[in-house]
Amino acid sequence: MSSSAPPSLSVFNVFWLLHVIVEMPVALLAFFKPQDFPLAGLNDTTVLIMRLLATMLLTSCLASLLCFGLPDYLPGKRAFAMHLLLFHGFISAIFLQVRDGIIFFELPKFVLELIPAAAQVKNTVWIAATHGLVSFVAVLWWQATLPLVKAVTAHAKAE
Repeated sequence: MSSSAPPSLSVFNVFWLLHVIVEMPVALLAFFKPQDFPLAGLNDTTVLIMRLLATMLLTSCLASLLCFGLPDYLPGKRAFAMHLLLFHGFISAIFLQVRDGIIFFELPKFVLELIPAAAQVKNTVWIAATHGLVSFVAVLWWQATLPLVKAVTAHAKAE
């Protein structure tokens, strides 16, 4: 591309790293130590499913790291962004519907000391909010990069 080409990365590109930060610890724990996962009623079947899902999360984290540095207008990057947007949106909705007594996740102690009111909110709501935030930042990235996609398309047609 010539020097008159538009910039290829948005400030919201941080969304890719946000996905990695949220999912990598969960994926590593579920893959290597599924029995330590804070869930009620773990058995061999749930451990197998957890490890399979952890594999999907690990590969999506690796793909996110690769996508982070790619230009925002690439169709494959945009398709994967749509996948993550929908994934985190659906996960958020699922965690809002989880019954009490299923998940034993607790916020880190330093968070509870920093924000004492956080202890009043159900842990599944925190998990849902985190996934909702990733999905929302993905929407921001998508919207922020639409003009870039149009500009690159117009630039390519002009050449």
